[in-house]
Amino acid sequence: MKNIYTIIKNNIWLRFILVGIILFLVFLLFYKVLRNNSVIDKIYVDILLWYAKILLAGAKFVTELFGYEVVTYGKTIKIVDEIKTMGVYLDRGCMGRNVMLGYAGLIAVFPGKFVHKLWYIPMGLVIITFVNIIRISGLAITAYCCPEYSDINHYLIFKIVAWAVIFILWIIWFNKFSSISKKNTVKS
Repeated sequence: MKNIYTIIKNNIWLRFILVGIILFLVFLLFYKVLRNNSVIDKIYVDILLWYAKILLAGAKFVTELFGYEVVTYGKTIKIVDEIKTMGVYLDRGCMGRNVMLGYAGLIAVFPGKFVHKLWYIPMGLVIITFVNIIRISGLAITAYCCPEYSDINHYLIFKIVAWAVIFILWIIWFNKFSSISKKNTVKS
């Protein structure tokens, strides 16, 4: 048993894979088992509604900075107009939940000091939230001015931007805080 512990401790990539699998199983447990509990599901739904309100308030603020009159209702943001264009509805998937989970999971399982993870993960989540606010604002403006581009912006352009931000955050983590990059540096 001590030999297995030593192998895992000394192999960064094996540790990365094992921690990733454990983290995946914890999330799977949450979604498949714990969400069936009505109390836990209610808390989860309430947190999502609270977060949607934050995103919509931020997107309303940003969109108004561009001179548009904006209304929000429920989980929808819309630029006020006479033509009655459609607004942008914030579904669960549109809140950046999977992107944030991917980012947090990547940093959590990637080697580095725990104390750095305690501030780096929340800081990255704030940055991703800000990017998502800009994305929602951009989608509202697109739905108003040129709805024919809404799908490509929603399904492609803004997702590329979000994942690029995560990639940049990971590169910073890897170069500044990861124990892997520190082991591979040559000391002069």
